[in-house]
Amino acid sequence: MHTGIGTPVTKNHAEKRLARAYAQAHDLPYRQALASVRAARADPTPLLPFAQRLLIEAVEGCGVRHWACVDEWDGVGRATITDLGGERFVLTVDSVLLVLREHLDENPTLQPNDIDSYFADEAVQRVLFGGVIYRLDLHRGRGLVA
Repeated sequence: MHTGIGTPVTKNHAEKRLARAYAQAHDLPYRQALASVRAARADPTPLLPFAQRLLIEAVEGCGVRHWACVDEWDGVGRATITDLGGERFVLTVDSVLLVLREHLDENPTLQPNDIDSYFADEAVQRVLFGGVIYRLDLHRGRGLVA
């Protein structure tokens, strides 16, 4: 994961950041949230099709395009994007696992193709910013307006 130009984030730092955000969002103690983050990352194999679909919807399904430019995209599991403020981020399958695990826990019958670009956009924003900061306004009959 990369949180800005020239600022690499170690796996440990990213894990702790996700745990803090998860703890705040769910009113949990930090250690419990950290355990949840680590569990979500322990065996990502069952989540792989969901994580890949989430990234595909975020990039190709126009999920993030109302607030970011896609600089690089491998078509499956890694994208580099630049937000409206000029900050550059690297998204990978691993970076979306916690948000995805949370969503699947709340929706146990979900299939990979059930993930849409709206959810993908919000999931990516939660991973990068700890919440949704860019809203996409939908207007009936006039299409999408950022």
